[in-house]
This record gives sequence, C-alpha cells and structure tokens, in this order.
Amino acid sequence: MKLLLFLATASLISAQAPEFVVWKSADLKNFETKLHSKLNQSHSALERLPDYEGHSAYVVHREGTGTAEVHKTMAHMIYVISGEAVVIVGGTLISPRKADDETTLGVSVEGGQAKEVAAGDLVHIPYGLPHFFKLAPGAQVTYVMLNLENGKH
Repeated sequence: MKLLLFLATASLISAQAPEFVVWKSADLKNFETKLHSKLNQSHSALERLPDYEGHSAYVVHREGTGTAEVHKTMAHMIYVISGEAVVIVGGTLISPRKADDETTLGVSVEGGQAKEVAAGDLVHIPYGLPHFFKLAPGAQVTYVMLNLENGKH
C-alpha cells in the first residue's frame, strides 16, 4: 500500500512539475522564414509556443505596421530575435473596436512614447496601455512575446 501511495504521489508531482525547455537562437531565427509564408492582411504571422504556468507565448513575424491594441489585464514581455521596428506605447487608440472582453483593437495610436527596437532588445509593455509596432517600408521584425496576465507575473 505504501508503494502504491508513493507511486501515485510521484506521478502527481511529475505531472505538475514545470518542463525545462530551451529554444536555441538558431531555432528562433528559423521562425522568420517559416512565418514569412503565412503573413495575413495585417502583414504579420504568429505561432503559439507551449503554455507554461498559465502564460502564453508566441513567435511573431511582421513585415509591415500592424493593428494597434490594448489589453485590460495582460502585459507583454517581448524579446526581439531579428529585424527592427518602432514600438509605440501609451496614447490613445485610433478607431477602437472591441475584439473580445480582454482586447480592444485600433488602426494606430495617437500620442504615446515611441522607441526603436532591434535584435537582442527586450521590451516590456504594461497592461492597460495601447501599443503597436510601426515598421519602415521593406523592414521586418521577428520576436518572442510572452503574455503575462495581471496577478500571474
């Protein structure tokens, strides 16, 4: 009986233990080519990585300025893999439309703070602030985005 209890406990612990994962730099850079062929009308494509501890993560590739957005309770932590862009955070969404209970989209942002980002940069976008990536003609940017829900980070 003790052995059965031990095995059941070990099984529970291993089922709840977080997985140790490493995405190598070369693997992340390969997403640029893979996602290029999947661009949508917003000039972007993304692939969801496995969720860990309630946080979702994506690799995003952009080849043009996309849609602006604001989230009620979600912040972003973004690591730029390749390319460059201007990230604009804050200000006011232009032509806002509700996507769902969490997210409102817009065509751009008026005002806000603009910062240039490039490969190797790490960006934090707080929840509740409008934001979007603005790209120069012919530019591209690929990044890993970790979504952090308020209270989970």
